[in-house]
Amino acid sequence: MGEREKEKIAERKKEIINSLPSLGEVLRGTFIEVYLECIRPRCKCHKSKKYRHGPYYRVSYGKGKRVHHIYVPLAWREKAREWTQNYEKIWDTIEKISALNIEMMKVKK
Repeated sequence: MGEREKEKIAERKKEIINSLPSLGEVLRGTFIEVYLECIRPRCKCHKSKKYRHGPYYRVSYGKGKRVHHIYVPLAWREKAREWTQNYEKIWDTIEKISALNIEMMKVKK
């Protein structure tokens, strides 16, 4: 019974690994859409949030003890969003594989 369970776990691991996105298309950070107030004092963007300018796109990421934000040009918006989602998928996959490895170690010989 133990060998059959190990084979099933190994098969699940292969399926999970095959679903991984390309490591070349990964960006660690959070994709953010922001609306901003301008510097013109009489602009209506100062009166209500619904009149703010945007959307503008950023990626925020931590480096050391600081959080950094980088502006994402409109042409790169979809790529940046996809790359940050790929980063999350990779970490989720690592968690799944770790859980399967623990399960495999618990299976008796």
